[in-house]
Amino acid sequence: MMTTSQAAATLGISIRRVQGLINANELKAVKASGVWLIDEASVHDRLENSNKRGGRPRLGSGKCDASFTLMNRTHEVAEVVYNTKRKEFVSIGPDIDLPHAPIGLANNEGRIPLSVFNGWWRARGIPHMRRGLASLLRDGGVSLPQELVQRNLGLSLSDQYWIRPKNSGLTWGHVNFFNNEFEQVSLATAKYAIEGRKAQAKPDNTSDGNLEKRWVCRDGIRMLLKSGTQYGQEPYNEVIASALHRRLLAPSEFVPYTLEGEGATALSCCANFLTDEEEFVPAVYVERYLKRDERANDYEHYLSCCEALDAGKTKEALDRMIVCDDIIANHDRHHRNFGIVRNVNTLECRPAPIFDSGSSLWCDTSTSQLAAGEHSFASKQFYESPAKQMLLVGDMGWFDAAALDGFIDEAAEILARNEALAKRLPYIENSLRWRLERMQRIAEWD
Repeated sequence: MMTTSQAAATLGISIRRVQGLINANELKAVKASGVWLIDEASVHDRLENSNKRGGRPRLGSGKCDASFTLMNRTHEVAEVVYNTKRKEFVSIGPDIDLPHAPIGLANNEGRIPLSVFNGWWRARGIPHMRRGLASLLRDGGVSLPQELVQRNLGLSLSDQYWIRPKNSGLTWGHVNFFNNEFEQVSLATAKYAIEGRKAQAKPDNTSDGNLEKRWVCRDGIRMLLKSGTQYGQEPYNEVIASALHRRLLAPSEFVPYTLEGEGATALSCCANFLTDEEEFVPAVYVERYLKRDERANDYEHYLSCCEALDAGKTKEALDRMIVCDDIIANHDRHHRNFGIVRNVNTLECRPAPIFDSGSSLWCDTSTSQLAAGEHSFASKQFYESPAKQMLLVGDMGWFDAAALDGFIDEAAEILARNEALAKRLPYIENSLRWRLERMQRIAEWD
């Protein structure tokens, strides 16, 4: 059985038209709990007959419709239709390569609802809270972030998904940002762009997060540069987090950051942690992979989804992330900046390395609050309470307290490079010392 939205997507018509066909007995359907359930064979018979006789124009045939193939690197995932007037996709073909489709989008019937797909597509764009968004849209000659995504053909440096225009002949080798200079990609996609022809296609158009950021290519390495906010503290926090991770974790378990520039305008810099065969799958999609057991909490459900994806030592990776975030008071480890990495060819999965730790060390706490002895924070992974979240951590035998000797001094030296933090620095140092000593006591009790 199919829902009206699934039947509409299959037939390439509107939901209202599907309801009209039901009322006219041209589609077999029954109503259960106020919802129409349509016989799938009836839908496919209708589709076959419409193709033979011409019939009502399907979505994708209008002057505002453009047909694409959703690709995952070189794998054809599904046929999709984008409407340039509505600025959204209006059809997804019934034949979907589920193993290569984005994780967490398909429903229990193996279909991707149109609303879910459009939500995923919009999330590929620059967040509406991004600093400087207005100027980015103005420079691009567009009004919405998803229009920039469309001009990029969905291409990103976070995964391998893109939309190939029908009959374009474009290949992954032509367009991807992983192997081509960004300007070359712009030239390759320019004549196929749907929206905003003024500006070039670039990976900045599909970058997540609220801080200003840009991608550059240096000696063949894709590097992400990211700024700070009021005090310019976030880039320094990234470097401090890297110092902490380097003392406690294996190199493969974290993304190292460096500083570029100085003072409040310094930028953090890191290399892309993905190869051109990998995608980052945020936790927000990983946790949609399985139907939720009502008895499981958020943490247990996430672990179950990772286990079903055979993502390796997820429990151990989460332990390390929770502990490190607790020490530096990371208050923005939301479900889009941790997750898993999947190879799109082999479909093998592993925990993603720790990245994006800039929103920490009380960077958005007022100096007066810090002076009053503020050393707590609200976490975001699974519980708001850091103490409650620490209860999720298992064996801490990996935690080497001796490796953290001198870490406070190292962190203070890094922050001291930003004169805008001079008044805040002693208080940040005291609060960081409190959190580190607390963690060392917890490890001793374990």
